[in-house]
Amino acid sequence: MPDRIRVLFAIGSLGGGGSERQIVNILRHIDRSKFEPWLYLVSRTGEFLRHVPDDVQVKSFDDTPPLTGWYLPGRIRRAQIDHFARMLSDERIDVVYDRTSHMTLIAAPACQRAGVPRLSTVVANPASDLSENFRRFRWLKTRLLQQAYRTAARVIANSDSLAQECRNFYRLGEDQVVAIPNGFDFDYISNRASEALSNNAVGSVGFQIVTVGRLEDCKGFDVLFDAVNELVNVRGHINLAVTVAGAGAREQALKHLAAQHCLDQVIHFIGFLDNPYPLIKSADLFCLTSRYEGMPNVLVEAMSLGVPVLSTDCPHGPRDILLGGELGALVPPGSPILIADGIEQAMQRRSSNELRTAKAQASVLARFGVKPTTLALEEQLNRVVRK
Repeated sequence: MPDRIRVLFAIGSLGGGGSERQIVNILRHIDRSKFEPWLYLVSRTGEFLRHVPDDVQVKSFDDTPPLTGWYLPGRIRRAQIDHFARMLSDERIDVVYDRTSHMTLIAAPACQRAGVPRLSTVVANPASDLSENFRRFRWLKTRLLQQAYRTAARVIANSDSLAQECRNFYRLGEDQVVAIPNGFDFDYISNRASEALSNNAVGSVGFQIVTVGRLEDCKGFDVLFDAVNELVNVRGHINLAVTVAGAGAREQALKHLAAQHCLDQVIHFIGFLDNPYPLIKSADLFCLTSRYEGMPNVLVEAMSLGVPVLSTDCPHGPRDILLGGELGALVPPGSPILIADGIEQAMQRRSSNELRTAKAQASVLARFGVKPTTLALEEQLNRVVRK
């Protein structure tokens, strides 16, 4: 099929995060009669590598010989840009889709050099993302990102509120930024949720709370643990079990915090799960306590499985997903007492949550299916290539 558009999807790696899961999802569902999908990774690593479809060619900076000689600031990035630009020309790529700000810093100058149009996806609040992930030379990287997004043919945000934040923060034109929500293969999620639980560390009694995500500051697990401490050690809710699925840099610090609160028998760490859906489905309540988000995939996935949810009203995504609190509890971020209040209310309403949960399930199934979101992305790719 020589008329197919050759599109390169680019991301740092395929570790166990929401953006990585979304890249694999797009690779699985993009229309093969119109597009030939390729994948570029800075690092050929990650739990989701084995889920990349067999017909997708994978290129990586890891495939190049290691650099030798003196280390100078920016040298690795320049080598990554050179490799990316050469690959675009050698493989005759028609359009690039890059995801996450680290990848955008490489893709933008490489695409300009190779003359290839680009769609860049923003997945988190810009100010928070820069503060959390760019501790060195932040002022310079802020300017480079602003220039990178301005030179993109399209900037894609995964929620309406994040799209407006991108326009304001990076000073982008109204038409340049497009909101396309993350898409979900709900049939796949439902099928995998019917599998047996893959870990026996889940609490077996009491009210079951589940939370899933990277163990990083932005996810606010420390605030959740403070809330659980309030519930167990102050309010006396001893029949409570909290299961944390995920891995990350803050794992040891969070385990230490749980021990400080004497919650070792309440909070269970079970690491990264390739299939978290049986665990989520088993929960009495799913909690998301992030300080900031773009569009939290796992919140939509929990709702699609008919699980009651509680989320912080952080920027951006939860308010849009929960329709302002109509479909699940919204609490201010960073407030252990209010999170504890929300969990306590869910415990008290345990038998009366079915109507709200059914409404939430129907809503996300209608709004976030993989077919309409992939079609919206395909339309943007077509427009950029034609232009």
